[in-house]
Amino acid sequence: MTAASTGRWVASGAALALCGSLALWLRRVDLAVPPRFLPPCVFHELTGLYCPGCGNTRAAHALLHGDVAGALRQNAFSVIALPFLVYFVWRAWLGWVAPKLRKPLPIPIRQWHIVAVVTLFLLFFVLRNLPFAPFDWLAPDPVTRETVG
Repeated sequence: MTAASTGRWVASGAALALCGSLALWLRRVDLAVPPRFLPPCVFHELTGLYCPGCGNTRAAHALLHGDVAGALRQNAFSVIALPFLVYFVWRAWLGWVAPKLRKPLPIPIRQWHIVAVVTLFLLFFVLRNLPFAPFDWLAPDPVTRETVG
């Protein structure tokens, strides 16, 4: 093992430990009880609109408690995108740590894939701010004991 690959494994272990620590903290913290450790969304505070990231912390909290339906209520786009994000982060990490183990994608990423994801992201941004059915469920639930369990 070379010094560079050893450093990559150490950095990977440190990043994994940090992510694990954050997940354990988020699982344990009660998001409905002050003091709130995370600041509110600046975009929402300034405009009253929900950005595509609003509800991500509550969605992660719900997922860490096994509540997939609750996570979808907080941020459906992020919950649906999470498995894809994990897959691509895994592939990037594998290519960084062990380039010889990385195989080509089964389906190559084309420009239209990226355009489609960005379009869906922007569509989610617009639709979650419409205050009527059937789109009002895309807005995150307010922070209460019932919504963050």
